[in-house]
Amino acid sequence: MKTYSAFLQRVIPNAGPRANFKTTVQAVSSEMARITAEAQYPGYKCANAPVPVR
Repeated sequence: MKTYSAFLQRVIPNAGPRANFKTTVQAVSSEMARITAEAQYPGYKCANAPVPVR
């Protein structure tokens, strides 16, 4: 498992207080990190591919 940093943007207006934010998730690949981050924060989508944290 690697740690990835994902930038999330709100796509549903009442999903949460922040319009966008960065979070870290643990996953085996960048695509799984995107799916994991979006699942943890309903109403938000990854703006770009999650990048590995060094």
